[in-house]
Amino acid sequence: MNVVRLLSVLLELTLAAVASRSSLMGALIRTANPSNLHSVLDFLTGLSCSELECLAEFQGACLLEMEEVHTTPYRMLAEFFDPAVSERWRNCEDRAHKTFIVLSWLEVQHAPQTRTLVAHVA
Repeated sequence: MNVVRLLSVLLELTLAAVASRSSLMGALIRTANPSNLHSVLDFLTGLSCSELECLAEFQGACLLEMEEVHTTPYRMLAEFFDPAVSERWRNCEDRAHKTFIVLSWLEVQHAPQTRTLVAHVA
C-alpha cells in the first residue's frame, strides 16, 4: 500500500512539473516571432524549468517596460539581473548562466530562419 501511495505522489509531482513546463513554453512561444517558430521550439526544448521561468519573467518585464518606454530588451538586462534589485541574483554563477540563457533567447527570437532546400531525385 505504501509503495502504491508513493508511486501516486511521484506521478502527481511529475504531472505538475510537466504542466508547469508546458505552460511556460506555451507562453514563451506565443511571444516569439511566428516565422522563427522552429528555432524557438528547438531552443526552448533544451531548457530546464528554472531557465524557462527566468525567460518568462524577463519576457514579461520587457513587455511591461516597452509599453511605457521604447527600449530594447538588451538594455533591460543590467537592471533585470541586478543583485541589488533581487536577492535571487546574489549567486554570480547563476546570474551569469541565466544572463547567457536570456541573451541566447533574444538572439534566437530575432535570428532569421534559414531554410534548407532538399532536392528529390526521381
